[in-house]
Amino acid sequence: MKYSFHSLDELFQAVRDLMAALEAKGHAAAAAELREGFSCLNGLTDGWAMFLDSIERVRRDKSLRLDREDKKALDRIRGDVWKIVYRR
Repeated sequence: MKYSFHSLDELFQAVRDLMAALEAKGHAAAAAELREGFSCLNGLTDGWAMFLDSIERVRRDKSLRLDREDKKALDRIRGDVWKIVYRR
């Protein structure tokens, strides 16, 4: 299985960077949604699934206002989180 990020540390840093970028660009609701999901990570699949749900909500509800770079970062994160949840 091929992941976009080389380690969980790299993935986590990308999430933190995206949340900071969204906050800085005035997308507080999107950043808060990601932060809430990110805080659910507990090492178990259910925590990852809750984080994936948050990512999906941002993609569905908030992504129209995000710039191309932020959408690309969100999709890259989503891809790896989806693979973690579904082990594919």
